[in-house]
Amino acid sequence: MARHILKNMVVMLGADALDGVRSMEIEETVGDTDLTAAGDTWQDHATGIPGWTASLAMLLDHEAAANQTLRAGDVITFEGYSEGDSAGKTYWSGSASVLSHKLGGSYDGEGTRDYSLKGKGALSSAAVV
Repeated sequence: MARHILKNMVVMLGADALDGVRSMEIEETVGDTDLTAAGDTWQDHATGIPGWTASLAMLLDHEAAANQTLRAGDVITFEGYSEGDSAGKTYWSGSASVLSHKLGGSYDGEGTRDYSLKGKGALSSAAVV
């Protein structure tokens, strides 16, 4: 099985790469409805409509122009490249709402920004050409 680390990770906001990204998580979800009835010997269910969420953690960088415009309530075009953006690498993309934006840090650490995104429509997966 091929494995990779995310040191070459790239996250795009529209046409701009976000600076200082520390982590990225993408999760696809689907709801389910219980169809189990009295007398059944096993549980049964039906799946609903799929959706997706993403979270980003970044270093706080006031000089990075692309990082300054991302705020809660924005609707963005998101692209996440876990292995970098060179030809043949897989990436995920879709339209998403920014649900939360958090600033943080400690007196002896680095400043950070955390974002929570919720997909608006399908999450696509493709290879960079």
